[in-house]
Amino acid sequence: MRNLIRLELKPNESLDKALRRFKKICDHEGLTRDMRKHSYYEKPSEKNKRKDREREKERAKAIRVAEKKKNKARKARAKSLKKLASSSPERR
Repeated sequence: MRNLIRLELKPNESLDKALRRFKKICDHEGLTRDMRKHSYYEKPSEKNKRKDREREKERAKAIRVAEKKKNKARKARAKSLKKLASSSPERR
């Protein structure tokens, strides 16, 4: 059984606001994405190509995030070493 989206109007709520709220609920539930996906036939080869592109996009994003974390840690380490070096007296 499929769940239906139920929207009750709030007191003194305009129809435009209710429609906007309905669209937001539909987007959150993935209904519009699902409708777009099923609106036309996608050949299996096209489906595989699309999924490969999505996988590559996710992999590239994961690499970017990992690099960003690594650079952030590197900067923090350099900052702490610099602070440590400036606080300790030098011996000659």
